Amino acid sequence: KFSTKSDVWSYGIFMWELFSFGRVPYPRVPLSDVVAKVEKGYRMESPDGCPPEVYQIMRDSWEMNPNARPTFGDIHRRL
Repeated sequence: KFSTKSDVWSYGIFMWELFSFGRVPYPRVPLSDVVAKVEKGYRMESPDGCPPEVYQIMRDSWEMNPNARPTFGDIHRRL
């Protein structure tokens, strides 16, 4: 289901790509396995040099429960 909450997830992925200097998300995970791994709790590691506070925003954006994800207003305030 697409919503603002799914956009927040995507924004977390975008942030990861930005701090990874354009690396492809979910490195070393075959595309066919990404959904299953994510549903089992897999999350990407922090990019090298990424501030812990920024990585925490990414992690919060990747919460399985959409209602537990921050709003864009929350993200803006934290940045």
